[in-house]
Amino acid sequence: MEPRDIPVEGRVERKKKATQQKIIKVAMDLFQSQGFNNTTMEQIAEEADIARKTLYNHFPVKEAIVDDYVRGISKEFTQQALATLPDFPDTRSRLLNTLDKVYKQVEINPELIGISLGFRFKNMSQGAGYESGGTHSLLAEIIKLGQEAGEIRQDISAKLLVKQLDFLRGFIVMEWLNDSSKIELRKEIANMVDLFLEGANFRGGSKV
Repeated sequence: MEPRDIPVEGRVERKKKATQQKIIKVAMDLFQSQGFNNTTMEQIAEEADIARKTLYNHFPVKEAIVDDYVRGISKEFTQQALATLPDFPDTRSRLLNTLDKVYKQVEINPELIGISLGFRFKNMSQGAGYESGGTHSLLAEIIKLGQEAGEIRQDISAKLLVKQLDFLRGFIVMEWLNDSSKIELRKEIANMVDLFLEGANFRGGSKV
């Protein structure tokens, strides 16, 4: 196929994606060298050698750049983790292993994860709706496997279960980011998984 025969839409999308990746790389370098709060959208546009209008067409605020970067990391992690899910014996072990790996990324990049989650929660509070990410895809596959194995009830839609689980783990992350000294992250993970799978029923026997 001659270059002139390549669909215009394909070229436009590739150019758009290339510009987005350039913006993200430049922005992340600036965030790392001088800090997120000290970096302006104008500086990003100048360093990326693009018009400010072009930058704002791709990302309305710098938080959106961080969120896109975090989603990229999540996508790579998701592709690797999905292949290992069948190796675990049950839903609980899949959830614990997956969330443990997710939270390792939180511990490595606490500031970036905090900015990303804050941006998402703000958008949802303003009516933007729930937007799924890479971790959501992992949780969806875990729920599906659990329902197929009879470990998770099927009278509630998998979509709703995944959304509830995603919200729970997101709030735990935000609490840890606000004050890590008050929360043992791994303990909270285990408690959340148990609460999700077993409910809040007391199973220790009744007291006379």
